[in-house]
Amino acid sequence: MWWIRERLVVVEADTRRQSLGRDFHSLLLATGVSNLGDGIRLAALPLLATTLSDSPLLIAGVTAAQFLPWLVFGPVGGVIVDRSDRRRLILVTQVWRAAVMAGLGAAVLADAASIWMLFVVAFVITVGEILVDPSVVAIVPTIVERQDLDRANGQISSAEIVTNDLVGAPVGAGLFIATPWLPFVVDSLSYLGSTVPFRQLPRPETEPAGRKIELRQSLSEVPAGLRWIRSHQMLGPWTASVAMFNIGAAAGFSLLVLLILDTHQSSEFIYALTLTAAAVSAAAAASIAPRLVERFGRPPVLLTAAAIAATTMFGLASATTTLLVVVCWAVSGGASGVLLAIGRGFIQRYCPNEILGRAVIASRTITRTAFVAGAIGGGLLADNLGLRATFLAGGIAQITALVPMAFALRHDHE
Repeated sequence: MWWIRERLVVVEADTRRQSLGRDFHSLLLATGVSNLGDGIRLAALPLLATTLSDSPLLIAGVTAAQFLPWLVFGPVGGVIVDRSDRRRLILVTQVWRAAVMAGLGAAVLADAASIWMLFVVAFVITVGEILVDPSVVAIVPTIVERQDLDRANGQISSAEIVTNDLVGAPVGAGLFIATPWLPFVVDSLSYLGSTVPFRQLPRPETEPAGRKIELRQSLSEVPAGLRWIRSHQMLGPWTASVAMFNIGAAAGFSLLVLLILDTHQSSEFIYALTLTAAAVSAAAAASIAPRLVERFGRPPVLLTAAAIAATTMFGLASATTTLLVVVCWAVSGGASGVLLAIGRGFIQRYCPNEILGRAVIASRTITRTAFVAGAIGGGLLADNLGLRATFLAGGIAQITALVPMAFALRHDHE
């Protein structure tokens, strides 16, 4: 039996080697719980918008409102993230986000919701995202080893995709069909629930540098993250490529609900199914992305994924059946899952932790503002040229993104 005991020792040692630790798993669980509610809301919000307006521009505007805070508040948020106890910041933010979503649920229940209210709620919730998401990104390098970043980011991406899209999307649509106010209350509860595992994260051993710095001096440091990104040989063009890619993605996502409900005369259930198909594909792709990179290298994997995503946008523009829409969106989800899982690790590798929050915010301010441009531009195109023109323009934007992406990846030396 000695060989059995020896094998068990080897397996146990390998398991310890593969584990990313209790702190990381607390972070992973908290991210999953929070993103479950996000997925429910992101599926239900466009459905609610279609009951409050029939204008493609206004419906796309709800998506734009969800990303506009990155332009207005994003840079200041980066300073707050770097000058705060990130754990405490997350906990406080999740509580007031819960209150906002509970308020929207109450308004829908009282039949007092309006399309303009959706704009405000979408804006405010994203202000919280600006504080929470970069804090999570900045915490990861402090609780896992550098060589484990791809694996840690891959697991977080998979958890986000599974809970946000795979579970959240059909649940959100189903709850909305049953009772329109319920998905927003459940989203509120998810924010509160996430505070339990978030509280398990370790407190910082030292106070963040300059935590009690004056507001005026803090604001003077806002451009630091942007300067870092802009001057970096790899991160600068990479951020530009992601921004171009997101313009195309936003044009498609903001009006996917109308493509399914109006153009193809399908149901809310088919809309949820489409989001779910994309989530399954994205989760699977994100989970295997690190192994693809190990075998083929980052540049071929990322460029191929971006090219596939662009191709699916052209497919959506010409799709003649709902089935083709579902297939195209699912393939696009897989490609995006690869880009998210691998691409998010670049800034963690190249940026010092003391400025990481501001750098993450600067990068996301640029790339998320692109969503605003894509959603508004898509809405205007749909109003004037029809929905299919929006998806065609989205594909062109994503094909264009391959140029700066290829340039950036030439300088990826880690």
